[in-house]
Formats: sequence, C-alpha cells, structure tokens
Amino acid sequence: MYTRCSFPLIWLLAALCLFPGNPRIQAASRNLAPEAISRATTWNSYTGELALLSDGLYPPAQAEAFFWQTKGILTFSWQEELPLERLRIFVGEIGNNFQVRAYRGGRLDDTGTVRGPEGERTALLEENSRLIDQWVEIAFPAEVLADNIELRALGSVVIHEVEIYARTSDTAVERLGWGRVKVQQR
Repeated sequence: MYTRCSFPLIWLLAALCLFPGNPRIQAASRNLAPEAISRATTWNSYTGELALLSDGLYPPAQAEAFFWQTKGILTFSWQEELPLERLRIFVGEIGNNFQVRAYRGGRLDDTGTVRGPEGERTALLEENSRLIDQWVEIAFPAEVLADNIELRALGSVVIHEVEIYARTSDTAVERLGWGRVKVQQR
C-alpha cells in the first residue's frame, strides 16, 4: 500500500537531493538586526534614528531615513558567534559604496576610530554598485563566523533598513524577537 504525496513535497525532496550543498535549502535563516546591539559612530555626522534601520519599514512604505552626510560606520553585535549568510541594505535616493567587516570578538569604539580589543576579522567584503532606491545584498562566503560586524558607508548615503542573516539549524518558522514586537507596537 502506498500513500499519496503532494507535488510540493516531491519538489522539496527533489531539491534536497539535487542541491545538497546549498545552505539556503538546508538551513533556515534568521535576521539578527532587530535584536542586535547597534551603534553609529560619532566621528562622522548623521541624521535619523538608528532604531529605524531595523524597524521593518522601507519604501514604498512610509519609512524614515538614516542619512550619512559624508561617510560613516554602523556596528552591529550579538551574543554568540554565528555563521553569517548575507547582509541586506535598503538604500534610498542617495547610494554609495559599502564595505562590510565581520569579526569574532573585539569592538569598535563609539568614535569609530579604534577597535579595542581588535578581535579576529573573518570577512572583508566590498559592494561598489552604488544602487539607489532598492535592496543591496552582500553575500558572505561560506563558513564566516562572527559576533559583530561593521557596515561602512564610503560616502553620503540614505539607508532605510538593514538586515543581517545568519544560518541557523532552527526551524524555518522565524521566532518573534523583541525587536519585531517593539516595531509592531509603534
């Protein structure tokens, strides 16, 4: 006797067999940005609220902007080392080049001029497309572990949202984190 199987289940099983090394199929991803401790360095001036970068709002919704007048560094940190997958930035009407540095340990000071302690840099990525009014996605190489990152805007830029995805072995159902609960109560 056999049991009838639905088409989506067959497709999923085929995908797992055909693409066994694809981490997007094997593991769920989690956005770390809403719960990460985030700071904007004070060396360069900016306007906007840092909390807006992880509120889940981006155009065409009524999303307020975070604006670096010249250049600047945003830092994000979390409790444990996690395997990073990708970083997404919703850039507004002014785009620029970005550099992303991932670290294990260490922290950048508030001014954005000194790391103390240094920590181990596990990735250095550059994004030079200068896209505007859309998502800019920066993929991390496989096996990059980090507990903090620096997102460097290399010139004036308008940012509406930042998402940092880590590969997890959890279920694909994303848990409702404190950052998202706060945003829903706005």
